[in-house]
Amino acid sequence: METSERLQAAIVRLTAAGVETPRLEAQLLLAQALGTTRTAVVAGIYREPTAEQHAEFERLVQAREGRIPLAYLRGTQEFFGLTFRVGPEVLIPRPETELLVEFALEKLGQAGTLADVGTGSGCIVTATLAHAVQARGVGFDLSADALTVAQTNIRLNGVAERVRLVQGDLLTGAGEALFEVIVSNPPYIPSAEVANLAPEVRDAEPRLALDGGRDGLEYYRRLTVQAWRALRPGGWLAVEVGMGQAPEVAALWRATDWQEVTIRCDLAGIERMVCGRKGVL
Repeated sequence: METSERLQAAIVRLTAAGVETPRLEAQLLLAQALGTTRTAVVAGIYREPTAEQHAEFERLVQAREGRIPLAYLRGTQEFFGLTFRVGPEVLIPRPETELLVEFALEKLGQAGTLADVGTGSGCIVTATLAHAVQARGVGFDLSADALTVAQTNIRLNGVAERVRLVQGDLLTGAGEALFEVIVSNPPYIPSAEVANLAPEVRDAEPRLALDGGRDGLEYYRRLTVQAWRALRPGGWLAVEVGMGQAPEVAALWRATDWQEVTIRCDLAGIERMVCGRKGVL
């Protein structure tokens, strides 16, 4: 079978498997198997694959048919213009989470100290410090495996000397550190809804990074208290939220002593981030 025929067959198979962008993904998987670019695949400018490369393409297609996420198969994901290593130990970075990086840069400027709670791949703290070149950060995560991936990414993107990684539940282990900005993309899917997620998410991404408890708000309640202790007076907290959760999280903060509580939308117009400021005594 010609390579072009194998590619078309892969597109049909991925379509049947329910993959949303079968043509794009088949092209990317072929490019990976050949060690070339998608542009080269689309243009047909590549050497005739070896038997080993054909076998690798088949392996990748079978895995994607089984709804293993494309990012895990490729081993990397782009986020805020940077490349991050990813695997089943961590949540795959998503475009809407870039809101937290933009917020951190807005409030930190070029200096200050950032806490990234539930750092996962380290994408938020890494992307922020890559642009705030005098800032420092701490990434907190309960998972030792996730922190191993984060360590790889802070080194890969040249910020390892300015990032400390701490294993702990939320801000446990922060000690006496006081931060100018705390950001978090916590688990926020209600426990009963995890089973309804797309197979790529439900079966492949870590449940620890998804399950937000009975109503999805468990981590916000706990983080709100811990963040207040760990922030400097006048410091900022920002969290990503699931669809429809922003009003409840904002109300939780407004019922306490948080000031300037604001909801921001992502590019799709979905209320995706809640931010607030610790009052100055």
